[in-house]
Amino acid sequence: MSTINAGNKKRKNIDLAEETFRALSVLASANGKNLKVYIETVLDNEAKMLNEEIIYREFLRNPESQEIVSIEEKEKFELWLNK
Repeated sequence: MSTINAGNKKRKNIDLAEETFRALSVLASANGKNLKVYIETVLDNEAKMLNEEIIYREFLRNPESQEIVSIEEKEKFELWLNK
């Protein structure tokens, strides 16, 4: 398989089994997307979930992250996040 770099994206040719191709095509159509966009969306979502799992695991390793905060601290942190 070849890889082509397109800006901040990578292009990769993949081979799908005929059954997989048909199933994904139906799902893409049901979601109002073409197959390429649908597959890209599914893979992007999977990657985001993986990243969130890694972050969550890191939080669990740090005992300080499991301390209960006051309502004021929570509000202050949420305001900081929205900046």
